[in-house]
Amino acid sequence: MKRFDCLKILAGMIDAKTIVVANVGPISREWNALRPSDANLLQVNLGLCAAVGLGISVSLPGRRVVILDGDGNLLLNLASLADMANQDLKNTLHIVLDNEAYEGGGGLRSATGGKADLSIIARGAGIPESCVVTTLEEFENKTRAALNGAGHHFIVSKVEKGSVANLPTITLDGKEAKYRFARYVESNEGVQILRPRYTHI
Repeated sequence: MKRFDCLKILAGMIDAKTIVVANVGPISREWNALRPSDANLLQVNLGLCAAVGLGISVSLPGRRVVILDGDGNLLLNLASLADMANQDLKNTLHIVLDNEAYEGGGGLRSATGGKADLSIIARGAGIPESCVVTTLEEFENKTRAALNGAGHHFIVSKVEKGSVANLPTITLDGKEAKYRFARYVESNEGVQILRPRYTHI
């Protein structure tokens, strides 16, 4: 199945208040094309998507948080799964779009193209609601169930390599995405995140 088709299903299921954290590369570009929103935190650096998603889930327990990760991205920081499990999250859906490759780096095969199974690793880290899906029907059913329930759900979606043509270009980098998202949270949650660099001149 194609990653873009999975993301299209997800986009049709979530509301405007759902926060989505996506890693740098094709996932962010595809998601931005389907659901452009200030509630997206896009272009999160390699290895950090799960960790950043964890921080947001803990800081905003009243919000649904969806993490859009890649297999190569998560493999760079598997310790984040144990950290997430130990927080007993109640509001988090972690989706790994697993194409068994480092697509952004030229398509080199990742460990999940061999013996590594991220769903088993997640379960061993302490995330029992963990599964692998290989069809769009399975993806839709598991995603709907996760979004309709509380807890921390982990779905590995086995997808093909490759993206779709004619997607809008993302013109913001990771730093700009961070500040845009922080201002969104400030205005919607009534909290201050960004501090002035100078208190007086």
